[in-house]
Amino acid sequence: MTNWDAIVADDGPAVWRLLWRLLADRADVEECFQETFVAALKVLGGQEVECWPALLCSLATARAMDRLRKRYRYSKRFTNDSGLGPRETRLAQAASTDAGPAEHAVAAELSERLREALSQLPEKQAEAFYLHALCGWSHRQLGERLQMTENAIGVTIHRARQRLRELLAESK
Repeated sequence: MTNWDAIVADDGPAVWRLLWRLLADRADVEECFQETFVAALKVLGGQEVECWPALLCSLATARAMDRLRKRYRYSKRFTNDSGLGPRETRLAQAASTDAGPAEHAVAAELSERLREALSQLPEKQAEAFYLHALCGWSHRQLGERLQMTENAIGVTIHRARQRLRELLAESK
């Protein structure tokens, strides 16, 4: 029998932080958080899960990337005179409390550009890059999760970085 209260208490905060870093929008984070645990329940289906944090982070990343893709598709269809949709005009809060308004604005803009660029990557590249670069997963952990060899993971991350460089250079 799976103790969901313990799983949510132990792993929920990490899932929330992961979603917040990717989405920076409370409504989207709340929805993806719920979707993550519903998906985990479906995945479980009577099977034993070896590593709940890995499963939940992977599911959360996939849901967040889907949400980002929808966000940027929507914003390209429905924009105001400034060319920005309502969500894109909000600046995300930077982590440092010592930074001034200019640093916050620059950090928020860079975060938003990275989110948009990640949403344009193929799903496996985005997931591998995010989990490796921002969550600290090893190539071995990613290989087990994505059912790829460690070499294939390295290539996938390399290609994701190359494509992100291109996308971020284009958006300047």
